[in-house]
Formats: sequence, structure tokens, C-alpha cells
Amino acid sequence: MHFIEVVLLRGVTSLPLLTFGFLPSVMQAYIGLVYVYSSLVHANLRGDFNRLGRFLVMPRFHHWHHALDAEAVDKNFAIHFPLLDRIFGTYHFPPDAWPKAYGVPEEVPHGYRAQFAYPFRRRAA
Repeated sequence: MHFIEVVLLRGVTSLPLLTFGFLPSVMQAYIGLVYVYSSLVHANLRGDFNRLGRFLVMPRFHHWHHALDAEAVDKNFAIHFPLLDRIFGTYHFPPDAWPKAYGVPEEVPHGYRAQFAYPFRRRAA
């Protein structure tokens, strides 16, 4: 994740919790749960998760987000609920299939500064 994305994402989740008067311990518990769930989603678990994967983001669903397979590029952006990808037309969860390859479909620049600026550069058509 890009540094700015982390700051914005934590702000979007933390500010409402604090604004509505939740205790800081509730926010800490939420962030802890999110980090554990994120580890599960990125785990290399080979379960089928077909039924559960329609309602909650599971490892196989999220693996398609990182896939290089042409049909999976720019798909599965939801963090918790695949329904959001269904609504926005970015849902891809073929039954019992796993991606063939993982990565980024284009060359990413080398070096910290270049990678930091990369999301803000305009790409040539």
C-alpha cells in the first residue's frame, strides 16, 4: 500500500469511531482485527471458500485481485464484502479456479522515491 493510502484509510476508519465517542480501545481492537483478517486474506490457503467467498473476502477471492490473468486485471477491490465489487462491476470469482500468475501488469519503477511518485504520474496512452 502507498503511504498516503495508509494514512487516508486509517483516517477514514478512525475519525468516525472517535467522533461518535467510541473508546480508543474499540479503535485499537478494530485495527487489530483488520490486520489479522488481512493476514488471512493474503494467506496461501487452498480451501474452496466458494459459498463464504460470495459474502466475505476470502483468500481465493483476494488472490484474483493480485492475478496477472487478463480477465482478473483491475478486479476484486473490496476489502471485506465482495458485494461492493458486484455493484461496481469489478467482481471476478470463477468457481474452483486460482490465478496462474501474480504481480503487476506493467513495470514498476526502481527506488523508493520513484515508487512513491509512481501513482501520481500520468501514463502515456
